[in-house]
Amino acid sequence: MKERLTRNISLKILSLLVAFLVWVVILNVDDPVITQTFYDIPVTKINENALAQVDKVYEVVSGDMIDVKVKAKRTIIESLKKTDFQAVADLAELSIVRAVPIEVTIPKYGDSVEIVKENFTMQVNLENLETRQFRIDVVTTGNVAEGYYIKEKTSSPNIIQVSGSESVVDKIKEVVVEVNVANARESFKETGVVPKVYDKNGTLMDSGNIKLSYDEVDVSVDLLKTKTVNLFIELKGTPYPGYSYGDPDFEPKQVVIAGEQSELDKVQYIMGEYNIDNQRTDIEDEVNIADFIKNDVILIDDNQTAVINVKVEKLESKDISYSSSDIELYNIPAGMAAVLSNNEDITVEVYGEKEVLSHVNKYNLRPYIDLSDSAIGTGQFNIQFEPPDSDIILPDSSVSVTISDTDG
Repeated sequence: MKERLTRNISLKILSLLVAFLVWVVILNVDDPVITQTFYDIPVTKINENALAQVDKVYEVVSGDMIDVKVKAKRTIIESLKKTDFQAVADLAELSIVRAVPIEVTIPKYGDSVEIVKENFTMQVNLENLETRQFRIDVVTTGNVAEGYYIKEKTSSPNIIQVSGSESVVDKIKEVVVEVNVANARESFKETGVVPKVYDKNGTLMDSGNIKLSYDEVDVSVDLLKTKTVNLFIELKGTPYPGYSYGDPDFEPKQVVIAGEQSELDKVQYIMGEYNIDNQRTDIEDEVNIADFIKNDVILIDDNQTAVINVKVEKLESKDISYSSSDIELYNIPAGMAAVLSNNEDITVEVYGEKEVLSHVNKYNLRPYIDLSDSAIGTGQFNIQFEPPDSDIILPDSSVSVTISDTDG
């Protein structure tokens, strides 16, 4: 038996070797080692606070996505997914040339997979960290219901800090929050509104490049009811002597106001005044309508000013002369005497329409001086008249009167 087992031993060993080699060949033919490149593997950045601690921010120039070539058996390669790769850039290891090494591992397969290329780097730009405050502007979309007006729209907080690279922060124009007011009929509050940052071209900025002190804010919108009322403008004052004016022409005749219902109920119309003192030319002017509003309401009309036109015309004039004896002295205090100090004739220029002036004379104007409460001595007193027509205009004129004590 022993002899049979040891017979042709070398041949038997050779057969085993050949069988093993055949097994290895078959195995490699069925599951060979191959290489494959996996594209766009995302790189995770760690220790970003290492830059923030020195008031620096970074921007990735290249290396935020990498292509990884690996070698492994076909069965392993075929089961590999992008999510099996871990690519990490430690910003604490940033070099003086602003390069960060990227470590790539495949934990699930360990040494079963060989990474053909291992020297991956991320290139970054460094800038100073800038922090700036901006007011939050509330922007509405849609239109409130007819008969309502947005009195105020505010955010809480209304100031926000924006941090980022100096070049990015310099581009910021405004920070806004949007709120939909379509068909709103009452004041309301909306929570959890996300602020948006826009650059000076009105383009929405990438939130990944900036950091806000608040991710969300609350927005309040206060509504008032509206009302359309008539507008009236009256003239006050006196034009330049010898001039008259007609009724004012103005626009608009109606305006829209807003307020609480109780306040709106108090306003039936808006009355304004325009002063024409000493005017002697036609008037074309604008006035602020809000100046005429006295109740606790606000003007929301598209027309914030009223255009006013007044025709001012020069009247006909007529000179009428008086002697001192033509002027009556009324209400001379008891025990006193009064005389005009100047005996010269006094000429008065009377203004009015031509037809009215034709009926005016020195007798029906009835000039007089009222000496009530006068004292002894000489003083100036206005001449007063009792004209026959109210459309007559008489400029102020005065004379010197001396009052003496008759008992002295």
